[in-house]
Amino acid sequence: MVAMIEGLLTKEQVQTIAKRLFSAKFADGSMSGGPLGKEIKKNTQVAPNSPEYRELADFVLSIIKQNEKVAINAIPRRILPPIFASYTEGHRYGDHVDAALMGQWPGMRTDLSMTIFLNDPGAYQGGELVLITDFGEQVYKGKAGDAVLYPTHYRHRVNPVTKGRRMAIVTWMESMVRDPARREIIGDLAAVMERLVATKGDEELMLRVEKARLNLLRMWADS
Repeated sequence: MVAMIEGLLTKEQVQTIAKRLFSAKFADGSMSGGPLGKEIKKNTQVAPNSPEYRELADFVLSIIKQNEKVAINAIPRRILPPIFASYTEGHRYGDHVDAALMGQWPGMRTDLSMTIFLNDPGAYQGGELVLITDFGEQVYKGKAGDAVLYPTHYRHRVNPVTKGRRMAIVTWMESMVRDPARREIIGDLAAVMERLVATKGDEELMLRVEKARLNLLRMWADS
């Protein structure tokens, strides 16, 4: 299941990040692209040893951890420090699947990937995030502050940027519910509950839906 989370970052938060990125040191991003990195990945990223990196990473992680839609759709157990990526003309990231384990040894299992857009679609041409799913290709190019949350096992790419500069944040999550089908069921029940609350639905029905969601979470979650 793919979730579009609109306004994960507010306009003010995007501006704060942009100001810090303006003075940050960027390095070749192909080094984090796995064995095929140099062949398929052309971009730059804020260097982890940059003085701005830790401050930016902590800032973004705190926002992600407080977001209700992320909590409902991802049920995150752990979240990796994000990557701050820049794509200018000619940059791209070809078809690939993200690593199953990331971070310090022995590594964190990656169940979900998240891309957060840092500038509006009109700021650059190309640069779409393309997910290759069982239902065909899904293309995303969100507004500044919007995020796409998707299963890490999807093959995906970033189309070549033909003009302007694409700025984005990427991170990965380990979910307490490993199975994506089970996560989708829990997420669907949460969406039904949200709708029932918004429309002032039947109270007994709401209690039953929430009971089902919580009991499934209790059965399937690995805390």
